[in-house]
Amino acid sequence: MKKKIISIICLTLSISCSKSIEISPQKPSQGVYEMRVYYTHEGKFKDIISRFENHTTKLFEKHGFTNVGYWTTKKIDSVSFADKFMITNKADSALVYIVSFKDMISRNESWRNFIKDPEWNRVYNTTRNKGPIVKEIEQVFLSPTIFSNLK
Repeated sequence: MKKKIISIICLTLSISCSKSIEISPQKPSQGVYEMRVYYTHEGKFKDIISRFENHTTKLFEKHGFTNVGYWTTKKIDSVSFADKFMITNKADSALVYIVSFKDMISRNESWRNFIKDPEWNRVYNTTRNKGPIVKEIEQVFLSPTIFSNLK
């Protein structure tokens, strides 16, 4: 299953966007996966990992997110043409994660509630006390295929 998730990440890079947008709802019975890539400001990568490890994933669960998986990009000796993460981020590490929801309506509601959560706002402001952490976010919405193990 890990190879399939990595394949999904690699295949979807060419259709990613850099701004979060509200998407019109899909059929309620169709699950939706959201992949995000967080590029950090110089020297802030450990800060984003700490924020997610100690706070964000728990708050995601509180607000109805399903945490599918979290990865960091890995520097390799030679960059291939498909290695957008490393080219875009000048070989610095990026955080890649996938969360899922039962449908787009649930996704939008979960994100709205997460953003408004007083605990998230406290964590966000506290972890940025020495400046912003995240430089850029890429986002891709994924729907599992009929033959996917992830449904």
